[in-house]
Amino acid sequence: MEENVGSNKGSSTSVTKIVAACDVEALKKCLEENKGDHRKCESHIEAFKNACSVMAPKQPNSGIFVGLKKGHVVTPKELAPRPSDRKGKTSKRVHFVRSLIREVAGFAPYEKRITELLKVGKDKRALKVAKRKLGTHKRAKKKREEMSGALRKMRSEGVALFKPRANNELGSAPSFSDFS
Repeated sequence: MEENVGSNKGSSTSVTKIVAACDVEALKKCLEENKGDHRKCESHIEAFKNACSVMAPKQPNSGIFVGLKKGHVVTPKELAPRPSDRKGKTSKRVHFVRSLIREVAGFAPYEKRITELLKVGKDKRALKVAKRKLGTHKRAKKKREEMSGALRKMRSEGVALFKPRANNELGSAPSFSDFS
């Protein structure tokens, strides 16, 4: 049942590997030999955990009172979906509103900078910029993916990424010729 793998850095005790699945006896024997010192039986414990974690699923009930498949035969009840199952899913309306706002307002300055960095292939730098602005690594990775997706979408549509503003649009003060 046991297989000798080799010695543990020149010591006389050998590290053993469990071949049989869920071999409780070998684990007990190892613990008895080492007077309960579980550190010396780590390979046994790890093999035991791995073997026992992939046990077969429970068989369906057979209607018999005793045995492996004991229990009354029942058909599982179909439960209606609960409102809590929808948690985190964006509704159609919210998705539409967010896309409309994105279309009208465009990108924030830091998002423009991230897309520029992604254009030139500086993904890591884009992640750093996003992390500094958003606070967490997880949010930064999500934002980088969002910006690269927007960049891909714009490339496939053939749209200019950022439209330069005309002189008389919002950015500049009106001249006297505009009023005449």
